[in-house]
Amino acid sequence: MTPDPITDLCALLRGESTDFPVGDEGDRLLGLANTHRVEHLLAWRLPHLQILDLRREALVDGLRVRELNRVLAALERVDASPVVFKGAALAHTHYVESWHRPRIDADVVIAPASRSRAFEALRELGYEGIPFVSGDLVMYQAPFVWTDDFGIEYAVDLHWHVSNRQVVAHVLTHSELADRATTASALGYVMRVPSPVDALILACVHRAAHHDDAESLIWLYDIHLIAGRLDSHEWETLVHRASGRGVAALCARGLQLSSRRFDTRIPSEIIGRLGPGRGRPREASALFLRKDLRPVDRLLGDLRALGLRDAAHLVREHLFPSREYIDTKYALRSRALLPAYYAFRAVAGASKWFRRVD
Repeated sequence: MTPDPITDLCALLRGESTDFPVGDEGDRLLGLANTHRVEHLLAWRLPHLQILDLRREALVDGLRVRELNRVLAALERVDASPVVFKGAALAHTHYVESWHRPRIDADVVIAPASRSRAFEALRELGYEGIPFVSGDLVMYQAPFVWTDDFGIEYAVDLHWHVSNRQVVAHVLTHSELADRATTASALGYVMRVPSPVDALILACVHRAAHHDDAESLIWLYDIHLIAGRLDSHEWETLVHRASGRGVAALCARGLQLSSRRFDTRIPSEIIGRLGPGRGRPREASALFLRKDLRPVDRLLGDLRALGLRDAAHLVREHLFPSREYIDTKYALRSRALLPAYYAFRAVAGASKWFRRVD
């Protein structure tokens, strides 16, 4: 093995090596694959190692895909115009087999005006909402779960904007994604998925804005697969769209990391055109590439992206989430205690806002 085990792991994932170490070194490499959520890809590349029960993984994945199809059909019936994105879409558009791309839930973006109808449609299917801090500005998604008779849990995350970070929440709207959407077949069901350029922008923005510029290999492999299929026209579209939406630096960073780990094919001039340069204003979204970023810095970025009235509204939603959320989180038994729980929450959580991400 080389001094950098991630380099060895990436070589295995690229199919350039089948030299898998034994003993402690092999165990460490497997642990690294699990940490980076690429153990399914590794099992596919090296089936002789029997890292996973491939038949079971394929079966469970098939059940989850079938359930997603049931959800999408219900959302179509209430005119939510669902667009499947992130891992649940890429599993069918860019991976050899759907089960190669692990995902905790299925992310679906819907028409904002359809929220109440979409929520009710999921409830009618047996799904229950997971308690979360909600509001007009603090959260643009709602998680739902359902467990079947065999104990298999299915999770769907409904979004009406693509990000909860105000700086990039509107980088691509639902209507834009739907208008430019392509389709993918999932066990015979044809679902809407983002166009390749939009998928790449989403992959780069999500990795940086929601995961603190983490170099997780599963997200970099997503970027690698999407970028590897773009043609010259799509690369031009990417530069124009990412620059126009203020996320060029995030895209440049994702592509650079993907190229470093997976030798992604990227036209030589693209990174330069996306990255910072003389005379180009610094994008607000470049905040997410800071290594000393704290939650309070993300909040300040959100506040700067909003007008004064909306900024004040967002602060209120952070400080005073719904009573339903407080009821669930703290098992509130008396309404008279509600102010005390709000105060406790604010004081107990204050230090977290100023803690740097490790």
